[in-house]
Amino acid sequence: MNKYYSKGFSFAELLVVMGIITTLIMIGASSYFPSVQKVSLTSTVQSLISEIKQLQTKSMNGESNQGIYFHTDQKNYILFKGTTYNVSNTTNFSINLGDQIIINSIDFANREIVFSPGSGEISGFNPANNKIVLKNTVSEELRTISFNKFGIVTNVQ
Repeated sequence: MNKYYSKGFSFAELLVVMGIITTLIMIGASSYFPSVQKVSLTSTVQSLISEIKQLQTKSMNGESNQGIYFHTDQKNYILFKGTTYNVSNTTNFSINLGDQIIINSIDFANREIVFSPGSGEISGFNPANNKIVLKNTVSEELRTISFNKFGIVTNVQ
């Protein structure tokens, strides 16, 4: 029997274990970040749909026309009152999409959706122009939101 046995690990064993752990962390992190980007786009789409539904509800409750304008800088949208967006209206409320999300395209006339008071229908609705497309600039993923004339989201893809 050997009287001299060592307790603990050698330096080489520690380096091997640390290398394995580092490799596993890098693999895990690389698969984690695309899912964070996907969640970012999904949550932005859900927030936008929620804002649109809230505007429609206000309009249906008789609070005059309510609308949403998609800014030409593609990085934000503006909630407004009235039949059309007026940049000098002090009641306008701007919402930023975030660092990675832009409005890729908007099919609605004048880049705005306006809800009629009482009915909550989209004013001047054209079935050929009923889509909003958001884009994640990092992952290049697109989400298209489609509406019907009643302001209901018919499809998100």
